[in-house]
Amino acid sequence: MNNIIFKIFLFIFLTISSSFAKNDFYPNIPYEIDTQKKTYCDNRGKQFGHVIILIDITSKLEEAQIEFIRNHVFSEEFYLSREPFTKFSYLLIDNNDPKEKKFVFSKCRPKSGKTDPQIEGPTKKENPAILQEFYTRFTDAASMASNQIFESEFTSDRSLIYETIAYPFQNPTLEFSEKVGKRELIIVSDMMQYSDRLNFYKACNANSPNAKCPTFQDFMKNLSESDKDYINATSPNGEGVNLKMFYLNHRYETCKEIDKTLIELWKTYFVDQGFQVEEVTRQLDAFNFKKTCN
Repeated sequence: MNNIIFKIFLFIFLTISSSFAKNDFYPNIPYEIDTQKKTYCDNRGKQFGHVIILIDITSKLEEAQIEFIRNHVFSEEFYLSREPFTKFSYLLIDNNDPKEKKFVFSKCRPKSGKTDPQIEGPTKKENPAILQEFYTRFTDAASMASNQIFESEFTSDRSLIYETIAYPFQNPTLEFSEKVGKRELIIVSDMMQYSDRLNFYKACNANSPNAKCPTFQDFMKNLSESDKDYINATSPNGEGVNLKMFYLNHRYETCKEIDKTLIELWKTYFVDQGFQVEEVTRQLDAFNFKKTCN
């Protein structure tokens, strides 16, 4: 008799669970997670921080570069190194006018359901399997976005790195103002700015075996008054923002002598703007592509 009752209850439970799954509802779902818009952010509006990742696709990315990018800004280690509900947003550095740019991916990372560290684990009212399901949905969506980025054969005759860096600070809809929680800006690029106003190929003599960038101060001195005014008027206020650079080698476009001075030029600029600049991570040289510098 007890066995029959147990089977009846089991049947009812499985039927209800199936109904929940089909209708995309879950028991014990964390009430703060937004499931309607599928941003997985906190419905109460609580800010947990925002990480914006800028990825430079103005030149064709080689396999070594793609692997480098995937490992550092699309990996589970990367996502879990930030607190649950942190928003991760990806913006491309491409040929488009920065004012027309939109995030190619922007979602908050739910708790993973792991018990270590404790902040990732379920509360007494939460189901660990459900947490893991939403976390997997987040990582699957991020992986799909990365595939779309790297499958494109995009090249550009411009490299609007500076303009793309400034854009999130000028557009309030991107939610990167001081009103949000901890802010972090990550730039994945060869950092070779190329526009009518700011041309680092020219300023750094990039194609010469004597390639060397000027200091930021000297670079500014050599600009026209109009371009100086432009930089001063549009430069973002980096106070309270952690900044990290993942420096991509572009040996088929520039000589290796440029690396150190180019990085120092940018670091000086970012420090002057108030950013908290972390250590620059440099990609290893790949031997299958390099420029001959005589």
